[in-house]
Amino acid sequence: MIRCLLLTVLWMLAFTTTARADVLGYSKERPLLFGIDADYPPMEFLDSEGVPHGYDIEFTRELMRRLDIPYIYKPNTWENISDDVLKGRVDLGMMVFSPYRQDMTNYSRAVFRLYYQIIYRTNDSGRRFDVRNLAGKEIAYMSSRPVTDTLTKAGAHLHVITDLSKAIRNLSMGHYDAVICFRYQSRYHIEANGLKNLRCEDLTLMPREYCYVSHDRQLIERINRELDKMEEEGVIRSIYGSSITSFGDFEIPAWVWYLLAALVIAFLIVIIVQQHRYQRRLRLEVERAQRSERLKSIFLGNVSHALRTPLNAVIGFSDVLSQEGKTMTDEDRQNLLKLINENGQQLLHFIEELLELSNIEGKDQLFQRSEVRLREVMEEYAESIRPTLPDGLSLRVEGHGGRVVLDANLLRYIVMHLLSNAVENTPEGQVTLRYGSMQQGFYVEVRDTGKGLPAELKENIFSLLSEKQTYVQDKVPGLGLSICKAIIERTGGKMGAESPADGGTVVWFWAPREVKY
Repeated sequence: MIRCLLLTVLWMLAFTTTARADVLGYSKERPLLFGIDADYPPMEFLDSEGVPHGYDIEFTRELMRRLDIPYIYKPNTWENISDDVLKGRVDLGMMVFSPYRQDMTNYSRAVFRLYYQIIYRTNDSGRRFDVRNLAGKEIAYMSSRPVTDTLTKAGAHLHVITDLSKAIRNLSMGHYDAVICFRYQSRYHIEANGLKNLRCEDLTLMPREYCYVSHDRQLIERINRELDKMEEEGVIRSIYGSSITSFGDFEIPAWVWYLLAALVIAFLIVIIVQQHRYQRRLRLEVERAQRSERLKSIFLGNVSHALRTPLNAVIGFSDVLSQEGKTMTDEDRQNLLKLINENGQQLLHFIEELLELSNIEGKDQLFQRSEVRLREVMEEYAESIRPTLPDGLSLRVEGHGGRVVLDANLLRYIVMHLLSNAVENTPEGQVTLRYGSMQQGFYVEVRDTGKGLPAELKENIFSLLSEKQTYVQDKVPGLGLSICKAIIERTGGKMGAESPADGGTVVWFWAPREVKY
């Protein structure tokens, strides 16, 4: 039984190994055709006996061994090797990635990246050979659209070549000003030809990706998976060497250092400015917190005063009425009952305002929106307040407006409160209610001809019980304007008050047409 299982496992392993190549359609009878350049050292080339050599040959040998794919070489010239790959005359090749060809074939992930260098004569070392100083120079290079575009923009004289080794030798003899190629090519040809009067430097051109190319998408997907493993294991670097696969000893141009220095200085300036703004904002927050703490203390003190005063009056007058044996006229008794009632009403009014403010601050769904005709509701508010006007005081309504969507009850609360305040603080003269559209919202103001805001209230009229008295009431501190301001701010609006130079008081608010929850 065990022998049968072992035989089965061995048969399955053998079948799986064979199937890896068979799935892609390659076998010993039909091996993969690997297209190589016959003269592309040190990556791919043939020796005098026609035997392939180079980094690509060695690396592909290891890759095909891992994939268990039988293969043979099909050499060609540099001019024709790309057509062999693109037209499917070979199954696999290695090329520089081109975005113009990606719809015509399948590229693998980059095996590594290729960096450009420029080669020039050592007696020209005083001349600048970066991409910004090539105007009028004779530059030779192998056909490449990105290099062509760069040299054309730089104003260089272009010489497209097919034999890089010959072009570098011609450069040594003075035929060109410079030759542009990849780093591994420049070093190889300078050393192979013993051209000691040439030197090379890296160019600040976008590096190119060196990839496997095939019309067989499934083959490229298999290669991609294997390349990830080979890079992780260090196989790519061990075969191609660090001088090809890494950026290497790149000589950074002076202008790059200047640019980096400028960026660092700019960065430091930004940090300093942001730090200054942060410190300023922090100081403002501290001041706001301190002011809030002071207002909180004032608030608690005034609440205590506002509750204690009418409550003491109610208790005190009640004690007087309840004293046994105390003779009192009916008129005195009625006066005491009237004072008890007035102080009780003040206490009730103040507690209701506290509850209203707490409700506004804590309620999540405060607004019940509906469509409101401004002209109709403003006239309605005016008619409601006119019967309370004393002799010598008139109410005028000015404005225009169509329909707005808001909470009608809250609008009434605010406007009526402002009108009541104005009437209460204007013995004679005129109160004017104005309204209209403004800045994608609507604007309402109540103007009176009264005595104006007290000097001590101009800064804190909307603060919670900021003084012993407010513009709302003289006897007991009120929360009316604080409530109105809280409502308006919850709608996303604004509220303010001022005393014009010609006298009186103006209290206004602006709210968006659409109330946001």
